[in-house]
Amino acid sequence: MAYEIKGDIAVKRTVIADRRVDQGMNSEVITGAETLTRHSAAWQALSAAAPQDVNLPDATLLPLGWQTVIHASGASVLTVKDAGGSTVTTIIAGQAESFTCTSIGAAAGTWYNYTLEDAGVVVATRYTSTFDATTSWGAAGGGYYTIAITAATHGRGTRPTVQYLETVGSDEILVIPDQSKFVTASGDLSFRVPDDPDLRFAGKAIFV
Repeated sequence: MAYEIKGDIAVKRTVIADRRVDQGMNSEVITGAETLTRHSAAWQALSAAAPQDVNLPDATLLPLGWQTVIHASGASVLTVKDAGGSTVTTIIAGQAESFTCTSIGAAAGTWYNYTLEDAGVVVATRYTSTFDATTSWGAAGGGYYTIAITAATHGRGTRPTVQYLETVGSDEILVIPDQSKFVTASGDLSFRVPDDPDLRFAGKAIFV
């Protein structure tokens, strides 16, 4: 017979379970920001069709060492933010990260996080942005055509490796644009080519 307790249990010393203690999982499709609370399920499997934010709980309402796992189970990245609105990390689609609260003196708290996959054995994930030789580049400005890709879109943090390929028939050729620039704080990327002569090209930018 299983007993169901409708509230909390506070144990002042170690809990020893001869078999196991099960924790819950929340599997949900989100279309906007998701805000967690102290009592949210331990594993958050959140699926999103477009990049979304996941807000960690107000740390002043948590016990030290409170933990959760956030799994980007859908096709898009999840940007995890503390209760102060600052980005803690961006989780690549398909990956999961564990978060532990190590300071509860302010709402934002301090969070220790790590990816659950072993980076030494997991093949590096990639984001590929495909563009054409005309409309993708928009209007020229200051003598250049420019393409911009936000960090929320590429989901590879602030300093990913980027490779540029030009599509020529059925082949892809490595190329280098006139300039490739990351925004220091955000990880947003822009790259450009001259407009005279017009050096726009159809191809891909691959982020690792």
